[in-house]
Amino acid sequence: MSQNRAVLPLRTKTGYAVPDAGFAAMEVMLQVYLLEFYTHTAGLRPVFAGLALAIAVLWDACTDPVMGIISDETHSRWGKRRGYLFAGAVGLSLAFALLFSPPSGAGQTVLFTWLLGSYLLANTCMTIAAVPHNALAAQITFDRDERTALIGWRLFFRNIGFLAGTMMPGLLAGALLTGHGQGAVRLSRQISALSIGLLLAVGMFIAIAAVAKHDPDNRAEGRHAVRRTWRARLQILGRGLLEVWRNRAFRPLLAAYVVAQAGRTLNASLALFYYRHQLRLSETQIVVGVLGFFILMVTLSIPFWLLLSRRFGKKRPAFAGALLLGIVTMVMYPLFPPGRILPVMVFASGLGGFLAGAVLLFESLVPDLVDYDELKTGNRREGGHFGFWTMCTKMCRALGLALSGGILDLVGLVPGAAEQSAETAWRITLVFGPVVGLFFAAGALSFLSMPLTRERHERVQEMLLRRRTIRLAARREQV
Repeated sequence: MSQNRAVLPLRTKTGYAVPDAGFAAMEVMLQVYLLEFYTHTAGLRPVFAGLALAIAVLWDACTDPVMGIISDETHSRWGKRRGYLFAGAVGLSLAFALLFSPPSGAGQTVLFTWLLGSYLLANTCMTIAAVPHNALAAQITFDRDERTALIGWRLFFRNIGFLAGTMMPGLLAGALLTGHGQGAVRLSRQISALSIGLLLAVGMFIAIAAVAKHDPDNRAEGRHAVRRTWRARLQILGRGLLEVWRNRAFRPLLAAYVVAQAGRTLNASLALFYYRHQLRLSETQIVVGVLGFFILMVTLSIPFWLLLSRRFGKKRPAFAGALLLGIVTMVMYPLFPPGRILPVMVFASGLGGFLAGAVLLFESLVPDLVDYDELKTGNRREGGHFGFWTMCTKMCRALGLALSGGILDLVGLVPGAAEQSAETAWRITLVFGPVVGLFFAAGALSFLSMPLTRERHERVQEMLLRRRTIRLAARREQV
């Protein structure tokens, strides 16, 4: 296998990965800033904010597998995926700006409706763009190591986006505070949303050009495709999801990732509340010293985790990284002293960020499991697998958002208040540390039952290559 590697050009790998900077910047603003923005700045009750976010994310989850199947069956001059990348990116850029522009002074009903409607629109456009983009990873290359490299480049650009989405709102708020008073936070979020929307649109246009050769005009195939009714399409969707679920190697990986994703959602949603009210850090300290340094450490850890995956396979390093991250999270957050940023930077941002880099190995396994499914069923369903993957992870994220809003209400958070009680801050700490850590550890333990090792995947690809060679020879004989 390694002797006949089809190495992708660097421009293809980097071009394909560039949109992840925009996606990641949006993800940070949605997971870290959105709940805090609507509760602290706009004045919406946490339980209502959490409910609106959960509904929108559940909708997003349900549309993901539909989009995966649609893109798998698309025949156009833009191939299967590229047309959706363009439409989704443009719509998402506009919807994202609306999301952070609620009417000033509005009541609870108007704020809830605005948050729900704009987030539903943003998530729909996100699905149209992100699911076909994810599916391209398995379409671009068949080589296992090249797929890992693709994921590595995606994580590199994601971390650039994480830095932009993390630091831009906080630094803008600090710069605008003198001139705009209490409106500085609102204005900083709006400027950030507009800028990040532009970043995504530009990045997606670059990706469309970079992957053109790998997603060519396939209208000729469409002329021979069977025309199906909507009922037939829904039946195909149901059967496709069922077949994806029957992939026994896929289920434990999915279970591990969604459990960890639920913990990650709680962690991201509560981060500003924990650092501001328990540790008494300023917004600049939080976004630069804590969150910014965390993302930098994740980025620097990528070569280390890629090296481990090439030497030992992906399973063992991914398990070890996730388990250690869970243990560290459970122990360290309740122990940090208020007002001191250095311990937080060393242990939470430094050590925690380094361990969090192992997450790339979970996602890089999905294309490998598409190969396993093809060997078992004879069908190749990149879109179906990635659609099912994102659907389940977003369902867990919806649960995490609903829990975050409910937890903030239960611990006694006062919407719009600059200060919270010491008891409220400590309760947030217990969730932010031990509870989130348990999710990470449980995800790592679930991952142990995933049967696709490096050696087994190499055998799978060898058998697929033999099967494809036989089919190609048979077609040539028929011609």
